[in-house]
Amino acid sequence: QTKTLSQWMKEQNVPGIYDIDTRALTKIIREKGTILGRIVCNGIPQKLPPVEDPNRKNLVASVSTKAPQVYNPHGHPRICLVDCGMKYNQLRCFLSRGACVEVVPWDHDIKTLDYD
Repeated sequence: QTKTLSQWMKEQNVPGIYDIDTRALTKIIREKGTILGRIVCNGIPQKLPPVEDPNRKNLVASVSTKAPQVYNPHGHPRICLVDCGMKYNQLRCFLSRGACVEVVPWDHDIKTLDYD
């Protein structure tokens, strides 16, 4: 069965926007950087809940490893990987090349570590 994009988005609960100048919106975002906003359906309600500002949270701390972990301890070279939201493929690539990788939290004191 053929569906419109709008029908598919509704079925999948994917929000969408229309009847706005997306070029103007893109220009605003380019000039101001990331901005807070919301998508509202069927007009603006009288009372809106406050928008949670992600800039007030330490998002790096929420995604970083909580404790140091060593992978392939006898490998070479020795790499210190500071986890600020790393992709695990990065770790796999280092390990596939025989490296010793110590993954540490975002706020770890790396001066105490021995790495190449």
